[in-house]
Amino acid sequence: MTVSAQNVENEKTGGPPEWLAVALDTQPLDVRAMLAQGIDPFEAMMEAASSIEMGGFLVVDAPFNPSPLRRILAGRGFSSYGRKLTEGHWRVFFHLDGGADWEREAEVTVLPEGAMTWREEDGLHIDVRKLPPPNPLVAILRVIEGITGNETVIVHHEREPQMLAPELAERGWRIARLSKEVVNVRLWLERVG
Repeated sequence: MTVSAQNVENEKTGGPPEWLAVALDTQPLDVRAMLAQGIDPFEAMMEAASSIEMGGFLVVDAPFNPSPLRRILAGRGFSSYGRKLTEGHWRVFFHLDGGADWEREAEVTVLPEGAMTWREEDGLHIDVRKLPPPNPLVAILRVIEGITGNETVIVHHEREPQMLAPELAERGWRIARLSKEVVNVRLWLERVG
C-alpha cells in the first residue's frame, strides 16, 4: 500500500498517519508559555516551519487545536495530525510531504475576504489579522449575518476596530468583551438581548 493510500485508509478509520511513528522523536516547539505571556507565537512557528526540509517534521505544543496554523501550513505543503493530550495541551505533528493529507478536524473555512473561521468550544472564531481594510469589517459582518442563534463570535484582530461597534449595533450585536495582547486583540461578539 502506498503512503497516500495508507493516509486515505487512516482518514477513513480515524487512525494516525503512517509517518507519525517517525515524527514522535521530534522535539516539540512549545508555544503555551508564549501565549500565556500575551506573545503571539505565529512568527516563531513560521520561522521553525521554514527551516524544515522536505520529508522533515515540526511538532507544536499549544493550549488549543491551532486550526488556522494547520490550514496555513497545509497550504505550504505540510500534512498534520494532532491530538488533545490534556485540558489546555494539544500536540500537533506536521510533516512536510507536499500536503498530501491533513486532518479534516482541522478544517477551517476561508472567506472571500481572506479571513479564516473555525469552531471551538467557546464559539465561532474568525481571524482577520493581516487583512487590508475594509476586509476585516466586511468578513466579520458576513459571519454575524450568517448566524441564526445566540452563538458567540470571537474575533482575532491586530487592533481594536473603530468602525465595528456601530455596524454591530445596527445589526443587533455588541462587543461583549475585549482582550488586548501584544499583537492580538480578541473581541467577543454577542447578539443583544
